[in-house]
Amino acid sequence: MTDDTRSTGADEVLAVDIVGLTKEFGGLKAVVDITIKVPKQRVHGILGPNGAGKTTVLNMISGFIRADSGSISVFGEDVTRTRPFDIARKGVARTYQNIRLFPGLTVLETVIAGAYMQRTSTIAGAILFSPAERRERKAARERAAELLDMVGCRAPHGSLAETLSYGDQRRVEIARALATDPRILLLDEPTAGMNDAESEQIGQLLVQLKDLGHTLILIEHNMRLVEEFCETVSVMNSGALLAEGAPTWCLEQDDVKEAYFGKRSDAARIATLRRVRRDLGGS
Repeated sequence: MTDDTRSTGADEVLAVDIVGLTKEFGGLKAVVDITIKVPKQRVHGILGPNGAGKTTVLNMISGFIRADSGSISVFGEDVTRTRPFDIARKGVARTYQNIRLFPGLTVLETVIAGAYMQRTSTIAGAILFSPAERRERKAARERAAELLDMVGCRAPHGSLAETLSYGDQRRVEIARALATDPRILLLDEPTAGMNDAESEQIGQLLVQLKDLGHTLILIEHNMRLVEEFCETVSVMNSGALLAEGAPTWCLEQDDVKEAYFGKRSDAARIATLRRVRRDLGGS
């Protein structure tokens, strides 16, 4: 089921092109013949109830899981069987549903660690602390500070990242991903644990990153954020694609409502409540 008014144009450059993707775990089909096309410089959401297969799709795009069948291309280059490190080198970065920070590193050090692929200094230069090494370290610190400011993290840069609030840990993780200088950013529930104001800030960040040339693909359960900031979405349930197109159009489809809320009678009541809350400015 597709919203034809938001279909991909023939002349659009695809940042991510997924065709017929299938993944099975021990007889259970987690993803079934999924096709998703995300043009360059777009904010695209992957939606669905828990267990729909959303994170599995992100894991296959980033190379952590290999597809059983189908293909994944990044800017026209097939990466279906490519290792995660090599996919990262092609400009794909990600965050995780369960936050993964390096224990013992400060906020600033955590973000600097994300810039490892941009380092050009040699081992000898690091040991001797050469002028080039000092310049590169200084530039890395300044860039990390800029990214922390961009994502709205106001915590002291010398604090241990693992001691921050849940929301700030999410911001640090996004900053670390951005430090890899990606073309494509995969975000797994970036506003989890945030209040409405904090979620709004992340939404504004998505727009800012898009305007800077990034393509963003996010899994998100905050429907208000999805409707306001995602241009297109793909809705999944039980590993299959239910709908794709504009967020509001997809969320109004009966199959999508039923997937989220259960019985269609319940879905209708809850969907009406969602529209009322949206009109009133609530979540």
